[in-house]
Amino acid sequence: MTGGQYAALLGLWIAGIVVPGPDIFLILRNAFLSSRRSALFTALGVMVGNVAWITLSLLGVTVLISGNPVLKLVVQVGGALFLARMGYGALRAGLASRTAPPQGATAPHDDAAVQPLLAEDQAVEAELAGQGRTRFLGPSHLTPWRALAQGTVTNLANAKAVVFFVALFGSVVPTGIAWWETLTVLGMLVAVGLAWFLAVAWVGSVPALARRFQARTAEVEIVSGVVFLLVAAGLLVEVLLGV
Repeated sequence: MTGGQYAALLGLWIAGIVVPGPDIFLILRNAFLSSRRSALFTALGVMVGNVAWITLSLLGVTVLISGNPVLKLVVQVGGALFLARMGYGALRAGLASRTAPPQGATAPHDDAAVQPLLAEDQAVEAELAGQGRTRFLGPSHLTPWRALAQGTVTNLANAKAVVFFVALFGSVVPTGIAWWETLTVLGMLVAVGLAWFLAVAWVGSVPALARRFQARTAEVEIVSGVVFLLVAAGLLVEVLLGV
């Protein structure tokens, strides 16, 4: 590969990853609503997915998927269903948060005998409202491994990556490149992608910024849910149109 080809590949890669999509929205959601550690591990998970796509592209597997109608259909439908489920969960959690009683709300009267029952009812309601966010797909109580898994699965579920990587490598990377050129391409794309997604996670979890969005938890969840649902709908439309 020539220096110009490396530069073109890097430019296309940067243009592709900086465009807001499910990966960036997931990282920012976890940065706003969880913690910096969760956001950083989510970013690492996104790059695990990207490394898989890059490796498959260099091996020619993405071209195989793109050229096989059945494999492409499975990837598109499977990814769309996962993103739709994620969007539904986030949207449901956001709407539940908006209708849940505010923390610290007091009962309309001070009957000592009734207070424990009211407190218990409020605890049950809060638990039900937060169920959607405490499961695997939600930002609540995120462990590093769950954040990593969220990032990885979300990235792999976006079937648009197949088209992107086929176009990226097909237009710039020549066939039959040497092994060391393959490793150079892999290392270059991973380094730049990792730097970008970690930067997004770091900036999004700046305490002053995160506190502002934590006060708007419901809105963040709703916006995230809508984005995931729109991407899922786009994938399903492509399936129906045979794109």
